[in-house]
Amino acid sequence: MRLSIPMLAYALLTAAFLWPVEDAINGAGLHLVVLWLMLGMLHALRCLQASRNEPESRRAAFGLMDLGVLLIAVGHVISTVVVFQVEGDRRAALNLTFEWIGLFVVWRLFRSLLLDRTLAAQTVSLLIGVAVGLSVFGIWQHHFEQGARSAWYLPLRTELDDALSKQDGSGLLRITKIVAEFHEQGIPLEALEGPARVLWENRLLSSTEPVGTFALANTLAGILAATLVLLIGKVTAGWKRGQRRHVLNGLVVAVQIAFIGYCLMLTKSRSAWAGAVVGLTVLAVVRTRAGSLMKVFRWGIAGVLAIAVTAGMASFSGVLDKEVILESPRSLQFRLMYWTGAIELLKEHPLAGAGPGNFRQLYLQHKVDEASEEIRDPHNFVLDAWCSAGLAGFTGLLFLIASLCRQLTRDEENTESSGSTLPTRRLSIRIVGGGLALGFGLHTGWDWINGYSFSAEDGMRLLLLAGPSVFVLVSRVGVRVDAATGRAAAAAMMVHLLAAGGFEMPAVMLLMLVCLALGTSLNERGADAIASGVVAGLGNAARAEEGGHRSRSTPGPETQRSWVCLPVAAAMLCGAFVVLKFGLMPVSSADRHLLNGDFALHRQRIPRSALESYRLAAESDPIGVTPRQRMAELEAYRLAELQVQNQIESQPLAENGRDQESDNDTASATRKQVTSAIAAAESLISADKRSCFGYRIRARCLAAGSILLKNPELMEQAIADQQNVTRMYPSSVQDWLELAVLSHAAESPRWSELARQAVGRAMDLERINRQWGHRDQFLTTDDLHQLKKIVAE
Repeated sequence: MRLSIPMLAYALLTAAFLWPVEDAINGAGLHLVVLWLMLGMLHALRCLQASRNEPESRRAAFGLMDLGVLLIAVGHVISTVVVFQVEGDRRAALNLTFEWIGLFVVWRLFRSLLLDRTLAAQTVSLLIGVAVGLSVFGIWQHHFEQGARSAWYLPLRTELDDALSKQDGSGLLRITKIVAEFHEQGIPLEALEGPARVLWENRLLSSTEPVGTFALANTLAGILAATLVLLIGKVTAGWKRGQRRHVLNGLVVAVQIAFIGYCLMLTKSRSAWAGAVVGLTVLAVVRTRAGSLMKVFRWGIAGVLAIAVTAGMASFSGVLDKEVILESPRSLQFRLMYWTGAIELLKEHPLAGAGPGNFRQLYLQHKVDEASEEIRDPHNFVLDAWCSAGLAGFTGLLFLIASLCRQLTRDEENTESSGSTLPTRRLSIRIVGGGLALGFGLHTGWDWINGYSFSAEDGMRLLLLAGPSVFVLVSRVGVRVDAATGRAAAAAMMVHLLAAGGFEMPAVMLLMLVCLALGTSLNERGADAIASGVVAGLGNAARAEEGGHRSRSTPGPETQRSWVCLPVAAAMLCGAFVVLKFGLMPVSSADRHLLNGDFALHRQRIPRSALESYRLAAESDPIGVTPRQRMAELEAYRLAELQVQNQIESQPLAENGRDQESDNDTASATRKQVTSAIAAAESLISADKRSCFGYRIRARCLAAGSILLKNPELMEQAIADQQNVTRMYPSSVQDWLELAVLSHAAESPRWSELARQAVGRAMDLERINRQWGHRDQFLTTDDLHQLKKIVAE
């Protein structure tokens, strides 16, 4: 099999949809960014060679959309610099900035590739193939996997609760085994108790939405909605040109539509359904080209934009306030709450926003009391662009939207030239099939390199994903597509992202950018001619073997300049080195140490070994938050255990007397543990000073140290930290409860008023949470009794 630029691009495109892209904030997809940059360098060198051999070879013109994508990437860089200055979550900002640099390279690469209608048709076929595989996998999840997972979880959960209820410690060994088994299955430790358990079990036991290879059903839904429009657009484009219809191809297409459509319905994503409807409506209007329809369509777009601008101005001016939100339908209330909080954030940080991956830290300061979720993005890609990439990214996204609207309202579309010929079906299948195979191989190989052990269940999942994808190759992958297909699919994705997260998820934005490139490149003058710099990788030998021939190049809007290609290739190489050095290597090294630490903690039950692994992870990634968070949580847990142990041992020791030397050793060990826990919390704070999580842990450690060491000053420092937490997260009922408890425990008149205020605020939030049914935020009976006791005393 002869490798080529398109085949390698298809391999990376396939691999981009096979991992949980929501984890890009933690650097999970940086290896693909490095490969995209290397492929961009290779493509630039091919273009350099082609421009020397054929002076009239073309490259994609740099237009308004190109400027928009560039501004988004530049906005990420600027906002990341600000994050470094204020010492926010620098690792998250750097990871997402690298992702957007890779997305800009992907954009320019496909803008060039899709100048050729043959490669455009093959790209659409590959995307449809991947979507069919994801759909079959999602259907299997809905009907089989989720039920089996619930049946596996419930008995173990009951057994764990029984073991935890035993006061004599006889169930400790069983607890350790169950917790380790939960950890292996990806159940987070925070989901084992408290409010996080309610959320986890609701999602596991009550939700039946498929997620595919991702972490959220909305992510899968958006991809399915856009690819469904691509599939129908491809079919109707063939009808428009009067191509002969084959029964077998018709059956294959019907099966594909059935799989994608059924899985899309199972996701229950109303934003994705609306996106699919809008995309198909755009296709219908463009296909008919009736004057009255086009006029209505243009006025409809203008009306929607006018409403959007008016709503934005009303939100920023304060007209769209909390009372208006509470009067809206329940289905829209939470989205409006998210957007209101995001707008308040932007009022404070209008130029740089919160920074990539730093939205939650600042959003919690403005979260509406009636909203329960601690969201990671505003669930609106326009606001997300502003929050993540600042004003530059927001402007860039507006350029993309404006360019798409302008293209959708054009009266005519450039017609095809008759000089272009399609390669044989065998060559198209070889390129698309080779890209699919390489993509699945790349994904599997990367997991294997990172120590992931494969089971029979993993093999079944891979078969469910890859089998249907290859099935798509039965249809005619070389059937041409038009620019309207890409534009309609991009419109579908944008409508979906108006009410869902995805702006910082590589696969989601990759699909949207490829669709935009499809709608832009195919409409450039001379788009039917095959650019020599693009398809040189196909090889003359392969063309001769298949009996194909290359058409004569037609000069496009911008000729290729050889002197531009070399600096571009050098920039790609430097970019790959930077991402490898400051992104992939530290993240991968830290992940390996984190896995070792988790194994030592949950399997071997050796906290010291786990702590050492977490320290190595922190050294491997000097700006990483996760290793320091694990260290702080473990140290705080050990300190809490020590506090409980001292309480248990205090009574018998008081009766029997203590040995002086033993007292000194115990006091020294206690002081050492308190110091170590506080230092771990301070290390976490230094990694992200805008997050309340580190201050919350330090407050708990200081309070425990105050009790253990009988030091009132530590309790005052704990109260100050907890007050800071409530300022950073004023709608958290648990934090106000903690502040009330700490203020009361200080046993000082100066804190009495603060304790009374904290109790009042906690009770108000408790009433709101029960009114809105936020079960994960309910205070327990013991918590309520404790608050009443504080008021009484």
